[in-house]
Amino acid sequence: MAKKQPTQNRAAVSPGLAKQPLQAPTAPETPAPTSRKGIPLIWKLALLLAVITMAVYANTLQNGFVLDDQMVYSKNKIVNQGFDGIAELMKTPRLKGFGYLKNENYRPLSLMMFATEVGFFGLNATVAHAFNILFFTLCVVFLFFFLHKLLEGRIVPAFIASLIFAVHPIHTEVVSNIKSLDEIFCFLFAFLGLNLYALYMRKGSILYLLFGVVALFLSFLSKETVVTFLGIIPLTFFFFLKQEPKEGSAAAGIGAWIQNNMRAILMTGAMGIVTAVYLLIRHNILSDYGASTAAVEFIDNALVGAPDMATRLGTAFYTLGMYVKLLLVPYPLINDYGYNSVPYVGFGNVWVLLSVAIYVGAGALGVYRLVRFRKDYWAYGILFFMATIALFSNIFFLMGSAMGERFLFFASAGFCLLAALAIEKWILKGETDFARFTANKLALAVLVPVCLLYSVQTYARNAEWIDNSTLFTKDLEKSPNNGRLNYYVGNELIENVLPLEKDTAKRRAIVTEGIAKLKKAIEIFPKYTDAYTELGTAYLNLGQYDSAEKNFKIAISQSDYQSIAANNLGIAYLRTNRFAEGITAFKLAIKIKADFVQAYCNMASCFSQLKQFDSAITYLNQCFAWDPNYPEAFMQMGMAYYFSNRFAESEPYFQKALALNPTDVNAANNLGAAYLNGGKLPEAANIFKQLVAANPGYVNAYSNLGHCYYQMKQYEAAIDIITKSLQVDPNNVKDIPYIALSYKALGRNAEAAQYEALAQKYYSNFKL
Repeated sequence: MAKKQPTQNRAAVSPGLAKQPLQAPTAPETPAPTSRKGIPLIWKLALLLAVITMAVYANTLQNGFVLDDQMVYSKNKIVNQGFDGIAELMKTPRLKGFGYLKNENYRPLSLMMFATEVGFFGLNATVAHAFNILFFTLCVVFLFFFLHKLLEGRIVPAFIASLIFAVHPIHTEVVSNIKSLDEIFCFLFAFLGLNLYALYMRKGSILYLLFGVVALFLSFLSKETVVTFLGIIPLTFFFFLKQEPKEGSAAAGIGAWIQNNMRAILMTGAMGIVTAVYLLIRHNILSDYGASTAAVEFIDNALVGAPDMATRLGTAFYTLGMYVKLLLVPYPLINDYGYNSVPYVGFGNVWVLLSVAIYVGAGALGVYRLVRFRKDYWAYGILFFMATIALFSNIFFLMGSAMGERFLFFASAGFCLLAALAIEKWILKGETDFARFTANKLALAVLVPVCLLYSVQTYARNAEWIDNSTLFTKDLEKSPNNGRLNYYVGNELIENVLPLEKDTAKRRAIVTEGIAKLKKAIEIFPKYTDAYTELGTAYLNLGQYDSAEKNFKIAISQSDYQSIAANNLGIAYLRTNRFAEGITAFKLAIKIKADFVQAYCNMASCFSQLKQFDSAITYLNQCFAWDPNYPEAFMQMGMAYYFSNRFAESEPYFQKALALNPTDVNAANNLGAAYLNGGKLPEAANIFKQLVAANPGYVNAYSNLGHCYYQMKQYEAAIDIITKSLQVDPNNVKDIPYIALSYKALGRNAEAAQYEALAQKYYSNFKL
């Protein structure tokens, strides 16, 4: 009879375990469990994570270009060149194609992806959102694979952490905002690099090391956040993912120790080299454009204006506390946390003290556990979080923004790992078998509702990112005293909602509401330069030119970079016939922004009004040098040549203007007039006939066709068409003399005399 084996008491605890770290005892990594068909469980779970991630973010496919998307995508001239723009994107600052700012970065990889999308699919927001979902899904999968390696094959906590990461609402800004592909790429290639480094550590193949270096360099080309891996890589490979010396002789053990640490040293050194190479490239490119020394603006980060260092640091810790709160309770979520969503607070504030206690305590605990236990996953999660959030803390240096949900993208991975470890320890009691995990009712009772709640909130938040109007309005409701959100709503109403509205009463209501929001933004922050510019634009739309001029001048006085304010001030002068002042304003706009094609065109209009047509032509040629296809410039150039009596030279510009906008009746009429005055009467008549047929109310076409018939000696037709023009517009009396002249040419002197008398009523010196 077989000897009965003793039964293990699962509840028994060895006295020696009481001093062990908060983790299950580690064991050599074993092959992942497989299904009956031989598919590894890890791959099945990776697929499940991918499906969940895509489902949660599927509704972003209906969203358009929102917030900063226009700067890096929809209105970026280089990106919109498609494949042809990729080479230039590699050697220019991030916003060069939009009209780069002084406060710049070098992040070409996401822009190159956008250009590739445009090359294949054109300017398509749905395609861009689809790629964001795809690449974020890969982030989740790569995180899962890495945690599986980090935790030495413990698939349950790796899966739980990755699942929470996939559905957490804090990531909605990164995935829903197309622009944030830079964040996604940075994370994606960083964790690809960690996975490749882990394979190098285990297998020793130099190819894994080289591919890992390439991945980390691509991460740098996406965003600078990966610089924190200068600390994370040695933390990972000196303390966690390293092979322990095999049992045997002391010499063999020392050799194994040296071998493994040499691999860690090589990976850390390679990361240092990659960092140095990237920073050198970045410095050279930004320096070439004078874009590397800009100061942080108050409206971007109000800590610039903190009254003292204690307030600055206190507010920074308050913000760090808000990050913890958003990781636990991700509501409300807003796209901007500028002044004054985050108030100034000092160290007397209880929430500041609590935040300090959390971060100092967590940091100390992480270091203690790392030193005490060497290989403690709680320590790893804490230190990963601390390292990646430190870059955005505004404690060591001021960033371009006080706070942003996107800044939690890396740090949240550490938080999710800690959450998974907590579930494993206190709910699963160290159980690492996946089948037993799925049968654990308590674990599911905790995890499923949380993930469902997060998923629903993520899905709902995605819907708020559908367009600027929805996003700004919803977020302003959550943070009504945020200066930038008030500006965003006002700007959206004036710049985008107003042009689509044709009803006069509704247009006035839109402008009025926009003005109220902009005034609120200025009330919150009296030196809000952009708000003054947009307020001036609102008054410009209302025809209140004095108010427009006042606000544009305030904006210009507050900033050396207000090219839009200068241009719009020039438009106010142009509309009030102050052409010389308009020219001065447009010259200022061009001085600020050399490629401001609209300013060149507007200045040419001023010169044309002053009958200085040669100057108008000069500035229009400069406009074409920057944008050879600027539509308005073709019309302006045609008019400049036309009024210089250079009709043949005006023709190609009117033709181009008409080709760009075939429904533009003025372009067609001007082309016909150039033909008419240039003696090309049949061509002119053909154009005017088409205009009259398509636009029965367009009196200029009737008038010009009458002139054309008269010069072609088709006097009956001239009389007929000019008579019709008077029926369309009885005040169009300038053509009455042509009726008199036509009757005289036909020998019908009585009718000629009748119209001669009528013409003399308006033109006393008219004689047949």
